[in-house]
Amino acid sequence: MIVPPQNSRFRLRRYFSIASGLLMLAVAMPLAYAYFYSEVREHTGLAGMRNEVLARTYANVLWPMYGEFLLSQDVGAAQRPAHESTLKLDAAFRQMSRDAPVIKIKVYNLQGVAVYSSVLREIGENKSQNIGFKSARVGSLVNELTHRGSMSATEGEIQNVDVVSSYIPIRLNGGEVTAVFELYANVTETVSRIQVVTLQLLLALLGVFLLLYLSLLAIVARADAILGRQYAALQDSEGRLRGKTSELQSEIVERQEIEQALRQSEEVAASANRAKSEFLSGMSHELRTPMNAIIGFAQLLETEPLSPLSSNQQRFVKQILKAADHLLNLINQVLDLARIESGKMPLSLEPVSLADLMDDALPMVQHLAQQHKVRSIESDCADLRVVADYGRLKQVLLNLVSNAIKYNRPDGVVRVAAAAQGDLIRIEVSDTGPGIPPDKLDDLFQPFNRLGIESADVEGTGIGLALSKRMVEAMGGAIGVQSGVGVGSTFWMTLPAAPSDLQRAAEAPGSAPSRKDRLRQDKVILYIEDNPANVMLMEEIIQRLEGLRLVCTHNAELGNAMAFQDPPDLIIMDINLPGMDGLQALQVLRGVPATAHIPVLALTANALETEVARGLAAGFDAYFTKPIQIEPFSRAMLALLAREQNGV
Repeated sequence: MIVPPQNSRFRLRRYFSIASGLLMLAVAMPLAYAYFYSEVREHTGLAGMRNEVLARTYANVLWPMYGEFLLSQDVGAAQRPAHESTLKLDAAFRQMSRDAPVIKIKVYNLQGVAVYSSVLREIGENKSQNIGFKSARVGSLVNELTHRGSMSATEGEIQNVDVVSSYIPIRLNGGEVTAVFELYANVTETVSRIQVVTLQLLLALLGVFLLLYLSLLAIVARADAILGRQYAALQDSEGRLRGKTSELQSEIVERQEIEQALRQSEEVAASANRAKSEFLSGMSHELRTPMNAIIGFAQLLETEPLSPLSSNQQRFVKQILKAADHLLNLINQVLDLARIESGKMPLSLEPVSLADLMDDALPMVQHLAQQHKVRSIESDCADLRVVADYGRLKQVLLNLVSNAIKYNRPDGVVRVAAAAQGDLIRIEVSDTGPGIPPDKLDDLFQPFNRLGIESADVEGTGIGLALSKRMVEAMGGAIGVQSGVGVGSTFWMTLPAAPSDLQRAAEAPGSAPSRKDRLRQDKVILYIEDNPANVMLMEEIIQRLEGLRLVCTHNAELGNAMAFQDPPDLIIMDINLPGMDGLQALQVLRGVPATAHIPVLALTANALETEVARGLAAGFDAYFTKPIQIEPFSRAMLALLAREQNGV
């Protein structure tokens, strides 16, 4: 019999400890790095989006006054820092940037020369060869995240800072690129927070793996001990067997005693082996369950359809799966030692009576008409019906009528009319306001484009018409505008006329309840949000929940009017809204008996602890910050609806 050297036996724990430590690092480090890379990239993109919005705001406000001076070739780089126009422009930039998250601003002409910088000594700097400037020069937005030991900022020198610098092309009136803005945003605190969270994630992963390691180590130690005892028993039996064998020929009785002792030893070994097998069999399920979670969730991460991973992240996940498979194989090897196997926008198209729709919608804007001193709102829709989504068409009509009121003249008139045009119904909303210049009509339906009236008294964001266009086209229609300066404007839309059989079915006694009545059979949620992307996200969330219907509007004044006219079951409201903000709108809702009981949920980018406390103190029933976690948000929304239904 070959006996292994003493120092080579029972090294199971040593090999297991080394392999487990390496595997824990191989899994935890790539996963933590993937998280850090993803978070930094996301926050860099968000900072770039903020920089782009600020740059376009600066351009819209300041370019009409200083654009000619900035692009002038008559003023040299040496004279620009002390030039009177530069100082005025610098004061204007500083005034507008007082509360903005920007630490430095630069403006480059198309030759790459800095014609303005909030650090005046940097005026004249040439970045014509900079990759970011070159990309922005041809119309692309570029964001760069860098760490700087020291840099010059608007308020002086700053040290050890993480900065997102954005090169933003500026187009005026939708034309060619006129200039390039470079905005610097300080994201040091965000990057530091991501580093801390990444370290916490890494420590948590190591903690989980350590617990798994300790569990497996206990199993390995138990198996090692069983094998040691078994080996010792076999050695003892062999020794006694050899001693008895030498005397076998001389003493038969003694030989029989030796055989009996051997049988007893074999029974002891078999009993120990059965005990070991039963123990490892019981632990097999406990071993495979956490490994199933590790491998399963890694596979889900690899095939996530909503947020596809980058090529680096896919490589990291493959390493996780590879390491997990290796660890599973290691577990199986341990068991083998003992022979143990171990949405689109939702639409409901139906015949809609324009007369009923006007009776439902116009009372909602009467208060707005009184505020703007509009003399009357006239309606002539006869008995015409269109094929449309009742809630969407009502939302479009309210937006057009609201605009006709806000951009009218004192003692003006708003007219709503409808007429048949073959298989289509044409709906017109006319005002008696100042009209729209012909050169601005092409930009009218672009998101966030207010045609240069951002500084006027009329509040808005420039997205209402863009939303209306998208909704009308989704319902199979078209929308446009006719306007004359000094005469007024007429916004029109065409929608398919309801077939005669559908009209008769809608008019027949005992037919299905009206659109408004059927809305009330479901839970109605009013969403007040001025960002089209956020509206689309909410539509997708609501679409996945049964028994809910979503009604949207882009400002608090119109949202409150809709709530007073037809109280919803729940209101979801942004806080940073054009005109009346979310906190003011909440006070108005709570002061009216018809809406005081309606639960109101805040969904906002205001995420500071003081802002959250302020919102809850103001009376919001729940407060969520963007970007939202869909599952907890949905649970909170359903809980508020259930509370409202039970009268709690």
